[in-house]
Amino acid sequence: MSQASAHSRPLNQGDVALPPPTSRLDRLALALTKPANIRRWYLLAWAIGIASTAVAFCVVAFVLPEGSDVVGTVAFYRKYNIPLRLLSALLALLFLVGAVWSGAFISTLWAADPSRNRVYTWSAIFSEVLVLGLFFVESGIIASTTLLSGHAPDSTIHLLHVCVAVSAALLGPVWIPFTLAALLISRQTDLFPSWFGRLCVAVIVIDLCTVTGVFTLSGPLNGANGIIGAFAGALSPIVWIVGVVAWEVVEWAQHRTATLSTATN
Repeated sequence: MSQASAHSRPLNQGDVALPPPTSRLDRLALALTKPANIRRWYLLAWAIGIASTAVAFCVVAFVLPEGSDVVGTVAFYRKYNIPLRLLSALLALLFLVGAVWSGAFISTLWAADPSRNRVYTWSAIFSEVLVLGLFFVESGIIASTTLLSGHAPDSTIHLLHVCVAVSAALLGPVWIPFTLAALLISRQTDLFPSWFGRLCVAVIVIDLCTVTGVFTLSGPLNGANGIIGAFAGALSPIVWIVGVVAWEVVEWAQHRTATLSTATN
C-alpha cells in the first residue's frame, strides 16, 4: 500500500486491458480505481471522521473531569473503572498496529523525500518516535491510575490524572515536524493529492492549540477537558488518521490493479 507509485492516478477502463479479477480483493481494488468510487470512498472516510469527532467532543465536554476538580477526577475513575481498563488493553494492541502503520507511512516518505540526506524524513522519524514514546508512557499512567482507584489517596489519583493531561499538551507540538515533513515532501513531489496539503496545515494548527494545556487546569484551555486544550488533542489524530488511511486505501487499489494488469500482459 505504501509502496505504490508516488504519481499514480485513477485508472480508467480504456487505459489498460485489465483481466477479470480473480479474487474479492482484486474486484474491490478494481472498483476503487474508478473516479466515482474514489469520491464515494473519500466521502465515507470523512463521514467516519466527522462521527468520530462528534464522539470525541461529547467525551471531552460531558464525561472528562476538569483538571482542577479533585472530587470529579476521583469519581470519574471509580465510575468508569471497567471501561478504562478495557481502554488500556485496547491501547496496548493499538500500539502494535500504530508502530507498523507509522513505519509503512514513513517508508513512503523516505522513498519520495527530495531533501538532502532525507532530512525531512529523519525529522518525521524522530518526531514520531517521541510521540509514540510519550503516548505510551501516558497510557501506562492511565492504566496505573485506573488500578489505583479506590486503593490510593484522592490526591494521588488527581496528581496522576493531571500528569497525563499536562504531558498530553506536549504531544501536539512534538508531532508538528512529522506533519510538516509530509507537507513539504508532498509539495515538492506531488506524492499526495492536493487536499492533503490543506489537511497537514489543519493538523499543524490543531497541534499548536494543544499547548494551551500547560498553562491552566481549568477553563477551555485546560488539557484535561478544555474545549480547546483537550479537544484539540483528540481532534488532531482523528483528522490525520482518517485522511491518510483514506489515501492509502486508494493507493493500494491502484497499485494492486496495476500489478494485476502487468502480471497478465
